[in-house]
Amino acid sequence: MNILPNNPKIKALLLCILSGAFLGLSFPPFKTWFFVYPGLMIMLYLVLNAKRFRHAFGRGYVVMLVFNEITLYWISGWHSDDTFLKVGGVATVIVHSLFMLIPVFITYGVSRINKELALAMFPLIWVGYEYFDNVWQFAFPWLELGNTETYNLGRIQIAELAGVHGLTFLICVVSAVLYFVISRVYNKEWKVLSAKTVPLYLLLLTLLLLPNFYSIYRLDGVDNTGYFNLRDSSKVVNTAIVQTNTDPFKKWGGNHDQILNTYMDGLHEGLKFNPDMLVLHETATPYYFLEDINMLKSKRFFDLADSSGKYILMGIPHKYYYPDSVTPPPDHRKTDGSKRKFDVFNSAILIEPNKHHKNFTIHKKVKLVPFSERMPYQEKVPFAKKWFTWGVGISGWQLGNDMNLFNLKDTAKNIDTKFASLICYESVFSEFVSEFAKDGAEYFVIVTNDGWWGDNAGPEQHNRYAVLRAIENRKWIVRCAQTGVSCFIDPLGNMYDEIPYWKEGVVDRNIIANTEKTFYVQHGDIIGVTGFYAGILSLAGSIFFYAYKKKLKSKA
Repeated sequence: MNILPNNPKIKALLLCILSGAFLGLSFPPFKTWFFVYPGLMIMLYLVLNAKRFRHAFGRGYVVMLVFNEITLYWISGWHSDDTFLKVGGVATVIVHSLFMLIPVFITYGVSRINKELALAMFPLIWVGYEYFDNVWQFAFPWLELGNTETYNLGRIQIAELAGVHGLTFLICVVSAVLYFVISRVYNKEWKVLSAKTVPLYLLLLTLLLLPNFYSIYRLDGVDNTGYFNLRDSSKVVNTAIVQTNTDPFKKWGGNHDQILNTYMDGLHEGLKFNPDMLVLHETATPYYFLEDINMLKSKRFFDLADSSGKYILMGIPHKYYYPDSVTPPPDHRKTDGSKRKFDVFNSAILIEPNKHHKNFTIHKKVKLVPFSERMPYQEKVPFAKKWFTWGVGISGWQLGNDMNLFNLKDTAKNIDTKFASLICYESVFSEFVSEFAKDGAEYFVIVTNDGWWGDNAGPEQHNRYAVLRAIENRKWIVRCAQTGVSCFIDPLGNMYDEIPYWKEGVVDRNIIANTEKTFYVQHGDIIGVTGFYAGILSLAGSIFFYAYKKKLKSKA
């Protein structure tokens, strides 16, 4: 019985909506990760059977628009009255849906050569797009298909070998094989059980269970006690997370003394655990932290570190003055009076006891959210940065270009460790994070502010994606969010001591640093890079084939 309408346009529209809905509902906070398979299969049917490019475009865009709207509805901050956030969020969904047509177009182009070839190339084409969406300044790798499985610790341990794109590749391969078999059976080209279908059923079963088998081996067949070993005191760092639950809209322009008092209360609460390090969230202070004019306010943090002997890792807005006229990028800023050249950076700073503030280590955020934090490629067109100015907080951050590691030493306790601080959005970039581990990071601290979006899918998605970073690098993660969710994540992906969204809280735990370098850390994103070049070759081949056919047609 055919439950779909006979009208081909209405039928295609309903299938587009169904495909996008399946894809959207496969992501956190939903635990229906398996919906990704029918979502991709329906999309493949729509694209491979499109008769014209415009059909592929229309179908693909509706799929991606529904997909993006379900997963990213929260990005407009509908709970707030901020117009910039609402307009920017809607624009993000519309534009990002267009970007996600890139693998759709390439797959359609290859299908004009041969449909079976397009189906075979689809997993690499999709993975190649995901890799590409990590490296350009429009990067928004939030919807990588491997992220659908972050609740499944019994399936994703293989990420230490292939990263999140390895998971995406497996998902796409399974979906392509399923589509191939089902389409042949549905069109009565093959029987349900035949010499052609049975081997493919076995292949599907192998692909589906491979991550499970590897995870069983990795969780039960390997000695993981080193991740929890408290005997080597030089690698044990007791860390206290301070979640202040400060409303981000009220923080900027609010009473600085009142805000700092809240922070100090939280930090003093954390001192009760006698930690080695205290952690505050992203852009904690609503002012340039190291500016001379603000030094009396910032000195409260320095004094606390000195008097307690504890390290404080926190996110700050940082204004940096360039020492010469050669260093500044084309899109730098100038002071009104003296015309000194400077830039502002979303940064993380490690306040060390009894050390001068000019010698503190700072990490300047490298991966910035397109438009809301910085106009992409504004260094090419510096005047364009004026087009996007958010009226809340400090907008127009400059791109950082450092991969600084922080060193935490305590001679009294014989502690000597190195760690990396990831600022909010940076934690979504898999290979970028692994570069810190490759350079010697022994654990990670994520400082973030997810309070713009409200208590919805956004903060939960961001929190869950950190699980993959822990597994890819086999490192402990300390996650401190301004309004939640804050937690600790072990190298196997287990979460501890979660402080829920919109709650104040202080928790502490022993973080065990380690120098392990996984296969993924050592060799990088092999599958992503392979897919990227396969996508370029597929695109070039499609264009060449189209031009060749057009030439033959013109001669005829």
